[in-house]
Amino acid sequence: MVKGLNPARMRNRAQFGNLVRNGKVNPNTGRATQGFAESFSLWYGDYTLTLSQRLAYHGLDKDLARVIFIRHNPQVMEVKKVQIDNVLYDIQEVQADDGLTADGFDLIALKKVVSNG
Repeated sequence: MVKGLNPARMRNRAQFGNLVRNGKVNPNTGRATQGFAESFSLWYGDYTLTLSQRLAYHGLDKDLARVIFIRHNPQVMEVKKVQIDNVLYDIQEVQADDGLTADGFDLIALKKVVSNG
């Protein structure tokens, strides 16, 4: 889908994973809490949306926080969360490349997690 991005823009690492029970209990509710568990980490770059892309994304969800790009990786389809600089995001959408060429990238739309307890 997305070709020709410069891999030199991939300067930071993001942790990909899911929420799992962490053995702690919320003292206010007595319910078990969940914490982020990293499955793998990948290099990423921030992707700037065009105006029409922003309108399309924000039409679906006005709380879209950011879009990142990574080298095509099918493992991303198996996780629901991304942690960047200790900030947790929900994966809203993945525009996955076909993976047939070495220059393929995936775009990942992220929304900041407000509360995960």
